[in-house]
Amino acid sequence: MEFFEYANVVTSQETIRDKISVDNLPFFCEEIEEVTDEDALDRVIYFRHWGRFHIRRETVMGGARFSVPDCPNALAWTVTTGYPPYPEKIVLHATFNRTEHAPEFIATTKALLTALKNGLENHFHNEPAETEPRPFQITDLREKLY
Repeated sequence: MEFFEYANVVTSQETIRDKISVDNLPFFCEEIEEVTDEDALDRVIYFRHWGRFHIRRETVMGGARFSVPDCPNALAWTVTTGYPPYPEKIVLHATFNRTEHAPEFIATTKALLTALKNGLENHFHNEPAETEPRPFQITDLREKLY
């Protein structure tokens, strides 16, 4: 199955490659809770709904591809620009290797792409802060009032 989202962000494939890394995925996508150091297979990622898996990133035409090699559904997604269907936007394309699946899995896959789209639209042109495991702390604004 495949899913698309389109982030209203004007950029280049080089900027996508420079800005979106495995380490800062939690900054751009609230469905990704944490990324930790390598183990025997690769980097470890914690998805909000699916738990712990490994993740890999590779450079592709137009941007980057992320894959989850130990996912039983072979989940992968790309973050690209400069090509159809919307060369002026960031195109998010997710796939997994099934023609049908449980509605809950389909919904969480769509939620992953939607959260990534929203995160890119809200944060792509900002510098990622040092990402911390969730929950995020709320900034104390009282000092700024005085």
